Amino acid sequence: MKVKNFLVWVLLLICTVSCKYDDGEIWDKVNSLDDRLTAIEGQLNQLNSDIESVSTIANAVQNNVFVSKVEETSEGYRISFTDGKSITVGKGGSADASTPIIGVDEENGVYYWTQTVNGNTSWLTDATGNKIPVSGAQAVTPRLKVSADGFWMVSYDNGVNFEQMLDENGNPVKAVGEDGEDGADGVSGGSGESWFDNVYYNEANGTLVLVYGGQEFELQVVPDTGVPSDEMAEKAPKIEEGRKDVKIPNFSTFIEEGSNGRVMRMSLTGLQLPDKEWMDLYGTGDTRQNVWLEIDGQPKGIAVINSTETQTRAFNISKAQADVVFLVDNSGSMSEEADAVANEILSWSQTLAGTMDVQFGCVGIDHSYINGAIDITSVENLSDYLNRDGLYGTARTRGYVDTQLETSAQTYNNAGGECGGIMLHFADRHFKFRPGANRIYIYFTDEPNQPGGIEEWSVLTVNPESSYYVWNTSKGTIHTVFSDMNNYLPDSYNWVDFFNEDPRLFATYTGGTLIETTGDFNITLDELPVTGAITNSYIIRFNVTPDLLSGTHTVKITIYDEKGNIQAERTWENVSFSV
Repeated sequence: MKVKNFLVWVLLLICTVSCKYDDGEIWDKVNSLDDRLTAIEGQLNQLNSDIESVSTIANAVQNNVFVSKVEETSEGYRISFTDGKSITVGKGGSADASTPIIGVDEENGVYYWTQTVNGNTSWLTDATGNKIPVSGAQAVTPRLKVSADGFWMVSYDNGVNFEQMLDENGNPVKAVGEDGEDGADGVSGGSGESWFDNVYYNEANGTLVLVYGGQEFELQVVPDTGVPSDEMAEKAPKIEEGRKDVKIPNFSTFIEEGSNGRVMRMSLTGLQLPDKEWMDLYGTGDTRQNVWLEIDGQPKGIAVINSTETQTRAFNISKAQADVVFLVDNSGSMSEEADAVANEILSWSQTLAGTMDVQFGCVGIDHSYINGAIDITSVENLSDYLNRDGLYGTARTRGYVDTQLETSAQTYNNAGGECGGIMLHFADRHFKFRPGANRIYIYFTDEPNQPGGIEEWSVLTVNPESSYYVWNTSKGTIHTVFSDMNNYLPDSYNWVDFFNEDPRLFATYTGGTLIETTGDFNITLDELPVTGAITNSYIIRFNVTPDLLSGTHTVKITIYDEKGNIQAERTWENVSFSV
């Protein structure tokens, strides 16, 4: 011991000066101090291990990380977490009462370190008096030691530098008591037991309760969901100004079935590269990571399931759901395309239904009023609707199979002409979409969108930057098939808001795709970008934290490949997460 050696030299010097001096009392004190320091040093490893363990636990609670396994050992319990970390805690018993307790407490949703000295608890602060956070970018995990003269020291830089621990009055905290005038020995450092008072594991309901320094933490024990923790997530790379190499679509979210409310699924359609290929996405922890998710400015740990994986995975968790609605202009000007559109809808729907969990709906319009609809249903029912006896051409998308829809449609009769907006909002308000299904609209037209001056049918209702905006990301993505491009050139036609609007903007504002074709509709839907967008859909999975389940949020998705060749970013405001 350094302190012992130092005192030995002092005693030798004293002895040299006065050989008659009785050094027995000094030697007793040296030996007593040395014994007490040795006892405390034996305890320090356990105490510092406890601090690291409670840091891991508090971060797990804060970031919605769960316990994946609890194993009983001779030392206590080995606890494994879903983010790959593990700790070992004792089975019970606490450190000596004289030992200061390094604990945690919560303020405004943030955990900070505390200290309890002689029964008095206060915030553990740095040299400038700031509370020290347990988690987040500014987090610090304190370390303890005892100085050579017997005072508690604390480090805020992983043991590189130490400073004296101060009590609530600003006084140094003694780790080793001194002999009083009455001769009573000072209190020793304790037996080396931990600050964990107890551990309760209820295997029946899957909860683990840890009592640390009198504070109780409850953790859910669940199988590893395969979702990285938010603590593992990093900030997205910065996108160069003006870069938008891929179009990021709207998305839908819902709680994953079988996750006990712990995992959120975000479903969005595919991202097409400039060379017309479709991207695979890689999430947190993957060396190929090219997609980042931030909610309210905080990075989220994400796991991505690409469409190619849905064909090989046996469990339903990987199967994307889509509700596809066809918005069909069935006015006289579409007679040339009508049969081709109907036939392609059927052929394409049957193919798509064979690879994904997809259902379909359809809305038709003849000039100013909705004249036909079938609610979200199977591909077989859609086929029966479009192939009704004696109907052909534009008549195939007219009429109803549901009297309630027919009644509701009677008030949707005030558009100014062929109008995708009136069909879109009719479906949004009256169709029975499946919870969590990705809503996809395909709008077939050969005319401008003609609201007739009615604001609620305008393309501006899906423009997030417009004061008329009433859409949101969960309402869906719109893909436009425009079959009379020659008469409505984007730069020369006289587009007028609320009267003659560019129908392609429905796709532009919601992140959808666009196809421009001739009047006879001489292509197949399989050739349309929307087909690739649907069949290359993604499921992005992230952990649910309590704050997500209330209020509205700002969501940002960033796309950035490892070489920086592909960059894009999109932000949505006022997002409510579906549960």
